[in-house]
Amino acid sequence: MENPFNPSFGTVPSIFLDRNSLSKRVVTELNNENSPFQTSLIYGQRGAGKTTLMTDVANELGKEPHWQVVNLVLDDDLLESLLAQLREKLVDLKLFKDLDLKIAFKGIQVDTKMGRPAVSANFQTAFHQLLEKFTQKKIRILITIDEVKATPQLRKLISCYQIMLRDNLGVSLLMAGLPDNVSEIQNDDVLTFLLRANRITLNPLDAESIKTSYARIFRDAGYEIAMPTLLYMTKQTLGFAYAFQLLGYLVWQAAKSRTAKRVTLETVKEIQDQYVSALFRNVYHKVYHEMSMREREFVQAMVKTGHSQVKAQQIGQLMGKQPGYVSVYRRKLIDDQIITPAGYGYVRFMLPYFDQYVEEQLLMDQF
Repeated sequence: MENPFNPSFGTVPSIFLDRNSLSKRVVTELNNENSPFQTSLIYGQRGAGKTTLMTDVANELGKEPHWQVVNLVLDDDLLESLLAQLREKLVDLKLFKDLDLKIAFKGIQVDTKMGRPAVSANFQTAFHQLLEKFTQKKIRILITIDEVKATPQLRKLISCYQIMLRDNLGVSLLMAGLPDNVSEIQNDDVLTFLLRANRITLNPLDAESIKTSYARIFRDAGYEIAMPTLLYMTKQTLGFAYAFQLLGYLVWQAAKSRTAKRVTLETVKEIQDQYVSALFRNVYHKVYHEMSMREREFVQAMVKTGHSQVKAQQIGQLMGKQPGYVSVYRRKLIDDQIITPAGYGYVRFMLPYFDQYVEEQLLMDQF
């Protein structure tokens, strides 16, 4: 039997846990034209499942006849790609003839030999004209953009998107981004419109869902797995979506190589170093090195205490900073989903084994 877990980034795994219900809710809300979900930002740390959720929503809506999905990459060709995809969909749906586009859409110059449109000076006009054609046929457009950040192209698109909404054109926008980038976008002077956008925060997966999913998947495949092993595996993930997929994948591979159809604590511990190493390499290196110097000092202070739950006052003492100063970075790291409150005045790491990664970085800095 093929391994059902998928720790690859940007794909929709076959096991989606309680994100399934979230995905269905987003699809339902987008089908309600008055829902605040029409303009949404999916917010979460690397590996939290942002791209997976957005892809699943886009795939589900793409199956419906009254929706067309445009998936965009945030680069210099963002606006050109949007117009090109909309035009191609008009032709594919036989809502317009290819050779008539040059006459009908004055905002687009069409190269009939290449079959691709070029953006004229007036993107807004071209965008409006294309959307009107879909809206007249009661077809809605969903635009998705992954890894968003404030760029001139995004500012232009959002500014025009607002006007499309005011003109009651059938268009929705679903974007995904890291906490820092989402905050930057929502506080951008040009993009203040997005302060009113619906924010979909990807919180840690529910421990009970993780435990029951591991139990079901392995037992359905004929493996014997006891409750202590399931609880140990669940604790290893701390609800981190990428960790759930990664650990499941590695344990499955290890169990498959054994003669007995049994998953034990020894099976899990056998791949533990490989699991931790993959977390460090694939997620934590990027997370840690994108932190500011003060944020690193904060998490380093947490590690230096030697405790899993650390009081903010103790962190301030190690940093040599006043409570007000410490609280700023405490809030920032909580928003970035790196730490989480753990009782009154205490915090702990939200990501499994991130304390170990920080400890290794501290040792590396000594050489």
